[in-house]
Amino acid sequence: ELDGVKANVRTHETNLGDLITDALVWGAGKNGAKVDAAVTNGGGIRATIEAGDITKKDVNTVLPFGNTLSIIKITGTELLEVLEASTFCTPEAIGGFPQVSGIEFTVDTTKGYDQGDEYPGTTYFAPKTINRVTIKTVGGKDFDPAATYTIATNDFMASGGDTYYRFVNATANYDLGIAMDEVVMDYITTVLNGTVTADKYGKPAGRIHVLVS
Repeated sequence: ELDGVKANVRTHETNLGDLITDALVWGAGKNGAKVDAAVTNGGGIRATIEAGDITKKDVNTVLPFGNTLSIIKITGTELLEVLEASTFCTPEAIGGFPQVSGIEFTVDTTKGYDQGDEYPGTTYFAPKTINRVTIKTVGGKDFDPAATYTIATNDFMASGGDTYYRFVNATANYDLGIAMDEVVMDYITTVLNGTVTADKYGKPAGRIHVLVS
């Protein structure tokens, strides 16, 4: 079973979130955009896929919005801000909660969110300081706030949707025009040879650590 339960994808890492973001990393590379990592919003994952046969309709139900694969370039400092902002109320559910590939990070929910100014045109607030999130690795390497990272995401987030206003000002921001659901189906059939195994996706991979009191 691939966990797309609303309360889960908006509060912590799930195996379905892992699968989708792994597919985005692969899909970007297949189309000439080598990326360090991928981030997609939990609120865009709309259903669970039960164990058994996976159909096109199943994937369409999980990803029903017609979102496309986008590429951005941001600094480590900006990535840290994005993850802080998109987990500001964790462990309470939020649609912007980041499901990730190629990133390992921790959210310490015992600490408060240091709210700064409201992001223009949104109902969300930037962090005044980074208080809750620490990033361990990006792309398999130690996190560097001064580095520039290439990130695969979806067009909604690349245009500043949910808590991702910082993506709008990325040094590079372009849409590959490829539907996310098609990328996921292609990943399953091509990379996974048509079978999502329990060995690879039976449980979350340990990319996101949520500390609670």
